[in-house]
Order: sequence, then C-alpha cells, then structure tokens
Amino acid sequence: MGQMERLQQMREWIKTSPEISLDQLMQEYQISRDTARRDVILLEQEGEIIRVKNGLVRAGGTLAYEQRTEKPEKRRIGQRAARHVHANDRLLLDAATTVSEMARALPPYPLQVITNSLDIADYVGARTDIELYVTGGRFDRHARSLSGIKTADDILNYQVDSVFLGACGLTEEGLFAEQLEEAVVKKAMIRSATRVIVLADHTKFNKRFLHKVCDWEQIDVLVTDQAPDASWQERLHHYNVELDVTEEETT
Repeated sequence: MGQMERLQQMREWIKTSPEISLDQLMQEYQISRDTARRDVILLEQEGEIIRVKNGLVRAGGTLAYEQRTEKPEKRRIGQRAARHVHANDRLLLDAATTVSEMARALPPYPLQVITNSLDIADYVGARTDIELYVTGGRFDRHARSLSGIKTADDILNYQVDSVFLGACGLTEEGLFAEQLEEAVVKKAMIRSATRVIVLADHTKFNKRFLHKVCDWEQIDVLVTDQAPDASWQERLHHYNVELDVTEEETT
C-alpha cells in the first residue's frame, strides 16, 4: 500500500476513533515506527489530527494532553506511586502522563516539587502546602513540557529525595525513551535524585527504543499495574528493585 492510500485510510479511521496509537498504525499497515510517525506528522500539517506522545488524536477536541492519553491503569499507578511520598520530601516529577496522575494524588504534606511539566505545575501550583519550581527549556506543545539541554542543566542544580519517571520502554537492559531530549532530561533527573521511582504500565515491558536512559542498577522502585512474569521478577530482585503492583489491591 502506498503512502497516499494509507493516509486516506487513516483520515477515515480517525473519524470513528478519537485516539490511535503508533502501535496500532504499525500493526494495521505493517509499517515501521518511523514511517508511522512521518505519516502522523503529515496528517497534523493538514490539520486532520493533533500529534501526541506515541500516537494521535482527532483535531478539534478540547481535551488536555494528559486527558487524551488517560487510561484507568495510569491513574491507579499514579495513586499507588504517591504512597512513596513522605512529608517534607523534595521531589522531581517528569512530564509523563502517569506521573501527572501521581501529581494529582500527592498526599497533603508540605513538599518541594520540581517539574518540567506544565500540567503538573498547574495541579501542584494550586496547592498552598507545596513549594513549586519549574525548569526552563524549550516548550514542547505536544507533551506540554519543557525539554532539552537547558532543562537538563536546570535540573542538575537541584538535589532531591526522589524522582518519579515515566518510561516508554523497559527491557532487560534498563529504561528507554523515544526521543533524545526526553532521555537527556530523564538522565539529569536521575543524577539529581537519591531515589529513583519508575512508573510504567504492563504494555511498556519488553519495548526497546533508540535512546537508553539508565540501567536497572540505577532504579530503586518500579510501580506497575500488573505483575510481570517470573523472569522479570527474578531480574528485578537481582537488581534490588522494589516491585509495587497496583493489582495487589484487589486480589
């Protein structure tokens, strides 16, 4: 199938589905992730869709970024992750949508929070018990975040108790990000934190992207929605990574 025919089919698809992921496009048209991303960029230039992280949504909606990608498992993971926060903690929160859910669930403690997410800044800024810092950097309108070298440099000026990170992919080698600037920011956050807590739903396991963020030795806690298989649990135990699973709340 040629690109023009594929794009026309995508135009018809988005009319009946408010959100389509890159994985769905890859599977449906048997194309690479790079090809799917290029197609999405073309559709966005036409005004047909709005490009978001790992997919697209129909143009003309009024949903915020985190709401476009919102899933119940993300909310549960965020709420579970908030249990790892203690009074007077200094926290770094990245711009992942799951971390945004965690920001909504922060307990009523006095805290200091640093973030590169405008959505998180919006939630946290309304809290009088939280001292908020927002990094500089280049504005990414799709992720509603600040990114790049300036962001990473700003982050390295802080030292915090815990960082909460989202993940595009997890493999036996560690944590991966899809975009270079995202990886650079996450690496800076890890360097600035005493404790590293990763939030990732079950779909992120066994996914590798171009940019590696860190090894498992650098991660302290993994919060997810489903217990991984025995080989994964053995690997996490080997690296002394605490596994915190939301499904345990209902079983």
